[in-house]
Amino acid sequence: MAIKDIFKVSRKTFFDPSAWLGINELSAYTRIIGTTLKTTFTPAKPQRTETFEQALKRLNVTDADLQHNAKNYRLYALIFVALGVAALLVGFYYLFHYGTFAGWILAMMMAMLFAVHAFRFDFWYFQIKHRMLGCTFDEWWSGKPDVKKGPTA
Repeated sequence: MAIKDIFKVSRKTFFDPSAWLGINELSAYTRIIGTTLKTTFTPAKPQRTETFEQALKRLNVTDADLQHNAKNYRLYALIFVALGVAALLVGFYYLFHYGTFAGWILAMMMAMLFAVHAFRFDFWYFQIKHRMLGCTFDEWWSGKPDVKKGPTA
């Protein structure tokens, strides 16, 4: 057996910047994050298709319960909006009074989290108000459901 086969010495033995930086691992992690984001933001197919009235009957919900839930959802949305505004104000207070950028970032994340919860409850209120399942973000944003789509999910 030749000595050159025992000791494989090449350029990459001493100088391999791609291995030092972990390019292969970074590309693998980038692919994993990309596929995770793609599956997260792809809407799932609904498990069942039913009208709002069929869902009320299936869940044994009366109109009084429905109105009570709608009122509570609107209240929860307003509470989360107020908490989000408070988090924004506290974040800017931390930024300008104490000069802590990390505190500002944390407060902005909290404000975004409160905004997401406010959207969720207000979206549920919107669907109850219009007695329509399967509304989209655009319908919520415009304040009017698409009547051509029909009341089914």
